[in-house]
Amino acid sequence: MSTLGASEVAKLLQEFGQRTAFRGGNPYRARAYSRAAENLFALAEPLEDIVAQNRLREIPGVGDAIAEIVTKLHRTGRHPALDAMRKEIPAGTLELLTIPGLRPEKALKLYKEFGISSVEELEQAAKQDRLRNVKGLGSALQSKILKGIEVKRSGEGQRHLHRAAGLLELAEAQLKRSRLGISRVTPAGDFRRGCELIRDLSLVAQVPDIGSAGGIQGNQSQLAVHLTDKRHYGAALLLATGSEEHLNQLRRSLLPEA
Repeated sequence: MSTLGASEVAKLLQEFGQRTAFRGGNPYRARAYSRAAENLFALAEPLEDIVAQNRLREIPGVGDAIAEIVTKLHRTGRHPALDAMRKEIPAGTLELLTIPGLRPEKALKLYKEFGISSVEELEQAAKQDRLRNVKGLGSALQSKILKGIEVKRSGEGQRHLHRAAGLLELAEAQLKRSRLGISRVTPAGDFRRGCELIRDLSLVAQVPDIGSAGGIQGNQSQLAVHLTDKRHYGAALLLATGSEEHLNQLRRSLLPEA
C-alpha cells in the first residue's frame, strides 16, 4: 500500500480535529489537531522523509500524541479513533464548523434537531426563519449564522497575514536545513504584495544547482517553492510575486504588438 503525502494526511488530521470538537470536552485538543494540520499543509519537505527520520516533533504543534496519529495516517491512511468517530456523525456535518462564530455544540444541535448537515441546508433554514424559536438558537444566532456564511465564502481558501507569516517561516527553516545548499529564501505571492488575506503560500529559494530539486515538497502541499540560481533570482521573485494582471502588463510593455 502506498503511503499518504502531507496534504492528504493534513486533511485527515483536520477531520480528526473537527470530529473531536463535536465530541465536546477539552476544546484545545481539537484546535491542536487543526493547527498541526495547517502546518502539515505548508511542509517544504516530503512527509515520508520527516517520518523516517523521526522528526515529526520538529513541526510546531506536533507532540507525541499527534506524531503517533500522523505516522499511522501516513503509513495506512486510517486511524482506529477516526474510524470510530466517523460512525457518530456524517461527513457533511463537519462543514458546519467552517462557519465563523458557529460553535461545535450549536452545530451538533442543528444536526440533531433539524438534520442539517451542510452549509447550504443551514443557510436555507436561516433564511426561512426556522431557527428563531428554537431553544439555544434564537434570532441572534440566526443572523450571526448568515453573516458567518457570507464571511466564509468571501475568505474561502485564504489565511490571515500573521498566520501565513508563521507558515512561511516554518517552511523557510525547513528549506535551509535541506541538503540543497539553499543560500537565500524570500516570501513571494500574496504575502510579498502585502495582502491582508493570503491565498497562496509561495517562496523563492536560491540553489547552486537548479537541477537539484529533489527533497522539495512541491505541489504535494499548499506551499509553492520556486527554485532558481543567483543570476535569475530577481526574475523568479517577480514572476512568483506579481499578480496575473501585473505580469500581463509587463509582457505587453516588453513585447509590444507589431
